[in-house]
Amino acid sequence: MTASTKNNISVCNLLSLIPADQLNRIAQETNVNHYIKVLDGESVFYLLLYALVECQRNSLRTMQDIFNSASFKFLFNLPVRKTIRYNSISERLSVINPEFFKQAYELIFTVFSEYFSEQEMEDRLLIRVDSTMVAEAANKLKEGIEVGLRPTKANANFRKQIKYTFAFDGCLPCQGEVFTHKTYTSESIAVPEVIYSYTEKNKGAIFVFDRGMESRQVMDKLTGSETPFVTRIKSNSRYTVTRIIEKGGGRRIGILEMDSDMEVRLPHRKSFWENNYRLIIARNPQTGSVYYFLTNIFDMEAEKIIEYYKKRWDIEVFFRFLKQELNLSHITSTSSNGMQVMLYMTMMTSILVLVYKRLNQVGYKTAVRRIALELNEYIIKLIVMYCGGDPSLVFR
Repeated sequence: MTASTKNNISVCNLLSLIPADQLNRIAQETNVNHYIKVLDGESVFYLLLYALVECQRNSLRTMQDIFNSASFKFLFNLPVRKTIRYNSISERLSVINPEFFKQAYELIFTVFSEYFSEQEMEDRLLIRVDSTMVAEAANKLKEGIEVGLRPTKANANFRKQIKYTFAFDGCLPCQGEVFTHKTYTSESIAVPEVIYSYTEKNKGAIFVFDRGMESRQVMDKLTGSETPFVTRIKSNSRYTVTRIIEKGGGRRIGILEMDSDMEVRLPHRKSFWENNYRLIIARNPQTGSVYYFLTNIFDMEAEKIIEYYKKRWDIEVFFRFLKQELNLSHITSTSSNGMQVMLYMTMMTSILVLVYKRLNQVGYKTAVRRIALELNEYIIKLIVMYCGGDPSLVFR
């Protein structure tokens, strides 16, 4: 079925697309339910999924109330007598096997990737990679990147941060990592780790990242492994020109004017890095700003290279969606294991919301709001039918 025939989808139909049998198979293969009676893998999966959509500011106590509610049990067919406390959720998140959620994410990604046209699939070969930081009070985080001064009488606001680094293909999040060690403060360490992980399972992608990833060693490694990328470098970066590809002469490329398109070598100690690169210099005539676009792609027009870099902004929009609508700016679990689980669940929830948004042609906020409303309506319908009533008298 092509994407054009899939317009308009209800949240019930959306949830029905999650293959429960395969989810159960993953649970068995990862042994996620060993010695667990209440918070089994599937229950945690649906609890986090429901909470991320339903709650603007999710918390362990909120999830306790959700799990213990009759409506949640009714929706996901859980035994009514099962109850939990928030500290049980915290403990479970700290020890539950994250491999179950990783494989569940890969399953969800594969299933919902089919809801895009062939042209969209081609466009998705451009992978935007970037990071975002989330801070929390230091006494809450067991692990984290320390920022600011340690607390004193004059400074009591000592905080720790965690870093989320994502790969986004313009439609869906296709890779994600959470970092808590100070080493990963550098984008030259965090961004490549995500790129290398992605290239292990997907070949032929073009990566775009911003100036924060400035390691020439990483660029040379990517080029040596024939991994194409597009980025920007600082205007004071050193380079040696080996060939003029085009004398720009102010040729217009969108709102920019191209100064030059060159093949260059990047200095390394007293010599150069092994590979040559392409440097496109363009300026904005209205602001006077000059942009240095660096790539290892030579068989493509300059217009396309600059267009690719502009599309990097898509991941910034994605971050804003995650933080404003899916609670990414709030750390629910303070353990490293729990953070990993929450990362995968946030990515899976975002996929459901993004597919709902696309097929129903609505915005991010509207998609999340309507999903929550439809879930509540569906629960009421189930209760009405369970009690012998006719929900069509109310819901048409």
